[in-house]
Amino acid sequence: MNRKAALWLVVLVACLPLAGLARQSQQDPKPAAAPAAPVVVATDDVVARVLGEAITEKQLLNLIAQIANNQNPQLTPEQMQQKNNTFYYEALDTMIGGILLKNEGRERGMVVDRTKLEEAMKAVKANFANEEAYQKALAAQGIKDEDLRKSVEDRILIQLVLAENNKSLSPASDAEIQKFYDENPKYFEQPEQVHAAMVFLKVNADATPEQKAEIKKKLEDIRAEIEGKKITFAEAAGKYSDDKKTSAAGGDIGLFKRGEMLDSLEKVAFTTKQGMMTPVVETRFGFHLLLVLEIKPLRTAPLDAAIKANIKNYLDQKAGQDATASHVKELRAKVKVEILMTGEEWNKRHAGK
Repeated sequence: MNRKAALWLVVLVACLPLAGLARQSQQDPKPAAAPAAPVVVATDDVVARVLGEAITEKQLLNLIAQIANNQNPQLTPEQMQQKNNTFYYEALDTMIGGILLKNEGRERGMVVDRTKLEEAMKAVKANFANEEAYQKALAAQGIKDEDLRKSVEDRILIQLVLAENNKSLSPASDAEIQKFYDENPKYFEQPEQVHAAMVFLKVNADATPEQKAEIKKKLEDIRAEIEGKKITFAEAAGKYSDDKKTSAAGGDIGLFKRGEMLDSLEKVAFTTKQGMMTPVVETRFGFHLLLVLEIKPLRTAPLDAAIKANIKNYLDQKAGQDATASHVKELRAKVKVEILMTGEEWNKRHAGK
């Protein structure tokens, strides 16, 4: 088993019908970035069999969909179109591993606590407005309530096995955390940032050129007042700015990096010296005057408590995934995995889907 499949075992663990069911519960469809892929008619055709348990085409397609959705938006529209072929082996390895771990749990005599099972089922149903919506989603996926309950129970059993197998793993040490930090500086780069304050005068969409010119002149006059030390920038923001969210704080708009502001504002903000005001800038909203309070250059974030915690969490998860991959590989070597639909046959069946 590869580490990617081990990752999905840890994250998804036997969520076979859950993937499709979860999609039924989503109320806000995303806008299509490309023409939809051809509809795949999922069947109960058996793709593989392990320890007498069948892995069906429908189960694989459900898992592939969840793997792909979890990797979006990293995937291009073209990659999403080819997802059923791209993630076939990853999904198949994950499902084979799940069956082997379930079998291990049963051989060890592990039993899923009924209370935990009921709590998990409640969590599933909480995704739906009511019982009717839940039953409708089940029917749309061709899943019976008892099948879903069994899948949830299997998921919990695999979690128990993983927890038992990995309990002897040592958490990442301070030395390991430091080593990862030192060897991966790109992960801790903080981009150049500007901290600025703003005075904003709004221009209505139907404003005439004369009205626009008048508003611009007003902001130019405010700029001159600030330069002449007749009023501070913070006082001007509080008195004149139409941005009520920031005017009370002296116009402070906080820190921002490239790509987070309108292009015209970003350009002047990143080319103005610290402590200086920008020229008056026009945008589609109106006229803006910025004061650059601070410039933070590109730098590496220090290894503080928060970053240490993130690195430790990553290293601990990686250790668990590696241990799971190694363990499943050993289990798989002891059993016969019967492949009834080859990768080539699968690819032909799902070409471009």
